[in-house]
Parts: sequence; C-alpha cells; structure tokens
Amino acid sequence: QHYFIQSNLRMAGFIVRGSQGVKKYSYPGCEVVPSVFETEKRCSGVAMSHDGAYIAVCNGAETTIYDVNQNTVVTTLARARTMQMVFSPKNTHVVTWRQYEVSEEFPENTPNVEIWRLDGGEKQDKATYSFVKRGASQWEPIWTDDEFICARVCNAEIQFFENNDFSTVAKRLQREKVGGCFIPPGCSPYHVALYVPSIKGAHAYVQFYQYGAFEKTAAIAHRSFMQVDTVSMKFSASGKNGIIKAASDVDKSGTTYYGQMLLYFISTRGDSNQVTLNKKGPVYSVEWVPAKEEFIVLYGFMPCRATLFNAKCDPIHEFGDAHYNEILFNPQGNMVGLCGFGNLRGKMKFFEMGSYKVLSEFQASDTTHFEWAPSGDIFMTGTLAPRLRTENEYKIWDVTGKVLNSYRVPSDEIQLWQLKWINSATLLPLPPVPRPATSKELAAAKPQAYRPPGNRGGPAAAPRNLIDHGGSLPGVNHQGVYKPGAGSGNTNQPSKAALRNQKKRENRAKAAEESKAAEPTMQDLQTTIVDEREKKIRNLRKKLSQIEKLKDQIAQGKTLEKNQMDKIATENDLIAEIKKLEL
Repeated sequence: QHYFIQSNLRMAGFIVRGSQGVKKYSYPGCEVVPSVFETEKRCSGVAMSHDGAYIAVCNGAETTIYDVNQNTVVTTLARARTMQMVFSPKNTHVVTWRQYEVSEEFPENTPNVEIWRLDGGEKQDKATYSFVKRGASQWEPIWTDDEFICARVCNAEIQFFENNDFSTVAKRLQREKVGGCFIPPGCSPYHVALYVPSIKGAHAYVQFYQYGAFEKTAAIAHRSFMQVDTVSMKFSASGKNGIIKAASDVDKSGTTYYGQMLLYFISTRGDSNQVTLNKKGPVYSVEWVPAKEEFIVLYGFMPCRATLFNAKCDPIHEFGDAHYNEILFNPQGNMVGLCGFGNLRGKMKFFEMGSYKVLSEFQASDTTHFEWAPSGDIFMTGTLAPRLRTENEYKIWDVTGKVLNSYRVPSDEIQLWQLKWINSATLLPLPPVPRPATSKELAAAKPQAYRPPGNRGGPAAAPRNLIDHGGSLPGVNHQGVYKPGAGSGNTNQPSKAALRNQKKRENRAKAAEESKAAEPTMQDLQTTIVDEREKKIRNLRKKLSQIEKLKDQIAQGKTLEKNQMDKIATENDLIAEIKKLEL
C-alpha cells in the first residue's frame, strides 16, 4: 500500500555533536547554520532545555549556557569535566554532574552535583547549591512542573526544597534506606512516590504519598515486592496514574537471562494492582499514551507481544507479535512506532492511534538513536558512537519510510556522538496522518518513458516496432502483440485472464446472495442471548468463588490488601446480579 504525507511545517533544526565539535543544522535544508555555540573542539556534553530556548555545552574546561533564539551567551560556569546537564522545567536553574572521584584536584567529599542559576551573572564560579552523589543513578534533582518543589535523594531520606530556596530543607521523608524518588507531573496537590529496597530479607516496597503527609500510615497506596533489585516508575500525562516496573537481576527459574520483571499499576486514588500479561518472558518497554490514561507494553519471549491497556489494566487492543523492544510515540500522540533496535535488526512499524491502522513498515539497520521531530510527522535515526564506532550516520525519515535527508561520515576516524532536535516551546498541532495514495498520485510517481523535448506536450509516439509500414503481419494484433490463432478469424474470443476475472465476479455475486439468504432467525438470536447470559453468570460465580477464598484467608489470620477487601465488599452485589440474570 502506497501512502502520501504532506507537511509544510518548518522547525528550528537539529544539533549534531561529534569528534568534529558541535554544529547546528537547519530543516528542511539540512545545512549548517552559524551559531554562537558552534565549535570544532570536542565537547563532553550537550543538553537542551525542555522548550528549546537554551542549550548547555561543556568543552571539558567550562560549561556555557546559550540562548538559542537570541544566539547569545547567557552565562559561563567555571566547572571542568562536566559530563551531564539538565535544566529545571521553567529554565531558572541548570544542574551539572561530573563523575565522582578523589584526586589532588578533587579532594574527598568534593561536590560533583551543582545547581546554578541562569541569571547568576556573565561568569559564575560558585554554585547556588551543591552536594555529593557517588553513583550515577538518581543524581538529578526532581522539580515539579511549576518549580514549587525540588527534591533530592540521600541515603536514608528525601530532602524537599520549596520555591527554589536551597538554603533550608523545607521537608524530609525519612526511611531506613531510600532507593528512589518519583514525582508525577502536574501541579498542586503534589504527590511523591518512594521506593525502599529490601533490607535484611524484608520486602521491598513502593509507597505513594500526598506531599507533606509522610507518616507511614498516611500512604495513599502501597505495593510490596519480593526479590526485587531495581524499581522504576512512569506516570501518565495527568500524573494520576503510574506504572511500576519491578525487576530482579536473576531469574531463579532459569528460563531467561534477562531476570524477572513484573508490572504494577498505582494511582493517586489508592489503586494498586498487578498488570496481567498473557505471554511469558521479559518486559522490554512500557509507555503511556500522551494525554491519555492508556499504556502499551512490549513483553514475552521473542517475537514479543504488544498490548494496549486502559487505566483498569484491561487489554483493549493487540498490535500483534513481532521483534520489538521500543515504543516511540510522537509528541502529539496520534502516531506510534513499535521498533526493534540494539541487537535486533531495526524493524519499525507505525500505527495510527485510535483506529490502530498500520501506516507503514520498514527497516533501519544499525540504529542506536531514534527521536521524533517536534512536528510529529518526521523523525531522525542515527548510528552513533560509542555503541557503533564505524559508519556513523544519521537519517531523517517520514512515517511512510521515505528518507528525506541523510549523512554518513566520510571515514571511521570521524565519529558522531549525539543528535538532538531543537525542541519547540509549545506542543505543535497534530501532524497529518499518511493517507492512501490516489490513482493520479501513483501515476505521477511512476517513472515515465523518456520523451525528447520536441515531442513533449503532445500524444505519446508509438514505439518503433509498432509503426505501420503499409501492411500487417499475420497473428499480430493492432497493439503489436502476437497471439496464437489471431490470424485465423477468432480475434473476438476473450483471453484466459478475462475468463478468470469473469468467473471471480460470478463467484462473488453468488456468495453475496448466499450470505443474504442466511440471515439469522429470531430463534438464533434468542439462543445467542441465552448463551451470553449463561456466560455472564459463570463469570459472576467465579468471582464469588474468589471472594470465598479471600474469606478463608481472613479466617486464617492473614492481612489482606485494600483492593482485596474492596472485592469482598462486592459480594452482595454479585449475588443480586446473579439472581436477576436467573429470572
């Protein structure tokens, strides 16, 4: 199926960082644009603000913040060896991180994470706030969208600062050990999720709190785990629902070297349920649909399964089984790509959300980087070092699989390290979804035979072997095609292809008449209704049986969770519904 997509949206371009420095490129021209942050020296890191207004570049000796729109220097931070940087949501601060080390230059307990103000002056030597973070995980301070709260993880507590006042700790959340802190998007009322790892054989757990009410008994939701090594969380755009991914490094059953992975649903309403997956194997990826309370999971042994779930953790659509390991939504959320990168072959399949129609399917081999453009109808793939050190390149595609622009380094001595679209300050309009090509567009796209300039504009000339030289050959029709028996008077006999097509039309007409005659009778409809009623009664009785088992657990002295107690409370309603169906 051929598709056409049309978008005239112009964007700010993209940035390429590599062994030859940092350069800005325009789009759609893909030409180098002179910029104040352009450099031919090697850079240890490049970061961009959420709205694309600022860019931070570290050249190894110092870190400089630039205004992308004004093409000017905002401030220079006198810090060497910065490796990662991140901007606060409203661009009031930038955080720098370097690998923790002890040396003559950096004595023991020298802070390696520092928070700087963007309006701190032309050159800054001292950060607004700094601290030591020996590991590479959870080093980033976490802000709420309005920057009212900023949180950082310590060994046994989470410290909260308010209104970017880092001189005093406003609140603390203390536990025996803190493995992670997660703050959902959105503004007041604020919520905080806390992960406590297993200590001395005790269960690990995640608790959900409303900000400020941090007593153990005040947890809105609680989920405990056994034999879990790492926990990560992803929230929906509203911040009301989240998915917990709990993973163990070793699968004691020995079925996979990926370890064991489980998914749990948690919400600010107090819900906490396990997401049931109907195929055994690891969980490769889980992503929320932008602006919706739905999420997609890739799971199971290869070829893995792709399933869309709603906020009740019920599966609502199956995308099929294939070799995928990444879920990539465009910023507007109306298209999604299911892709297989890394150790897979680079297969990409794109769907329209809502109708779940397949838009295209193609392959981008050796892809180590993928990023949608802010317009949402094109994307960039790259083969980057250090993952692959040879034949580094980038390509810009549309969702139909057409390569719009590409670049490959001329030799393996030159490497590409980072690709980044310049973000948009606001969410751009929904991009057009590719539509099936019309017959005229297909004809225009089809290569035409060469015609000399003097013959263009008029009717096409006949091929040389079809020109009439005053006579005709026996067995050759007026189109110049030889047919056996054509010279013996049976020129009106239909061809074999025409007879096959006629037979197909007759069979389709016959099948339509039979299906019309086989309309269901009233008795058939009544039987269907009875079968549906019996099926529903069986499901209700199954739930009653589960409730009886939960009652037995209470009788044995076991403590049930909130969702199990809620299930027991529905017993009378289930009995009443069964009696109503049996009437």
